[in-house]
Amino acid sequence: MALRRFFPYLLFVIALAVAAALANQGVALAQQGPTLTSKKVAQVPLDPKASVWGQARATDVPLTPQNIAVPRLNEVSISTVRVRSLHDDEKVGFLLEWQDATRDARASHPDEFRDAAALLFSLSPDLPNICMGAPGQLANLWHWKADWQEDIDKGFQDVVQAYPNFYKDVYAGVSGTPPYQAPQDFSSALAQSYFIGSSAGNPLSQFEKASPVEELVSAGFGTATHKAAQNVAGKGVWENGRWRVVLVRSLQTSDAEAAPLAGRTEVPLAVAVWNGANREVGARKQLSSFLTLSFVERAGLEGAQLAVVIAVALMVVVAVGAIWLRRRPASAA
Repeated sequence: MALRRFFPYLLFVIALAVAAALANQGVALAQQGPTLTSKKVAQVPLDPKASVWGQARATDVPLTPQNIAVPRLNEVSISTVRVRSLHDDEKVGFLLEWQDATRDARASHPDEFRDAAALLFSLSPDLPNICMGAPGQLANLWHWKADWQEDIDKGFQDVVQAYPNFYKDVYAGVSGTPPYQAPQDFSSALAQSYFIGSSAGNPLSQFEKASPVEELVSAGFGTATHKAAQNVAGKGVWENGRWRVVLVRSLQTSDAEAAPLAGRTEVPLAVAVWNGANREVGARKQLSSFLTLSFVERAGLEGAQLAVVIAVALMVVVAVGAIWLRRRPASAA
């Protein structure tokens, strides 16, 4: 009878010991975010369809709606993004993949919104607010935009592309014949003076884009600011209802506003995705919790997987023990 009486307590002690052992190895059973392991390769590719991405372990990252700041998103339109990472001696790259039935690569009409994705890195030892950082806790953002990708792939997409049946027949200082194409037909100083944003040096008004990724720094809601140094390359491809987006940057950086990555074994980061067809823009997005980017490849099961295996094993032990006690004669206990 003594064994039958104390068997549940014995199982509890075993489970508690296992949880403590896992926690001692850095595994938080209830709250641990996914771990993204970066695979070392000879060269990090910019092509989202490069076969070498298949060598990287895929991590499926769950997304939740941003419903704190306005404009809010009440329900996710994209529930999961799959992330892979590769690094070589000089660069680190990320491949983001998610299902999206529509390719939204233009935001020229008032009711058009682009598809987009971003990575958020902390510039502070303490993790900042997951959405955009906080005062004293800066965040570095890598923001890929589908309409910027369109400008790079097809040339600057202007009013003529958005409204092909309309054009103005007279512009001051313009050359060529209507419908006029920017920027090639507006090369004179007089014509360019009418492009106020471009003339003022607004980085968002430039016709030529070196990368579809904008690097920003932020310290809370409404503070995202274009960085003077833009060092993140990228490329996005949409096929068969799925986006595949690559973001690549050098590991080494002297930029105080850029995420320090060189020489680190683990780096916290978060992911955000915008679905243009769902009118998502700015704060209206879905995002992840912080996950851990690990530059150390570990053999065998990782923390979350190990926790699941152990939990299943404990359930089997409990079930077997209960059956054994039930079938064993009381006099034999």
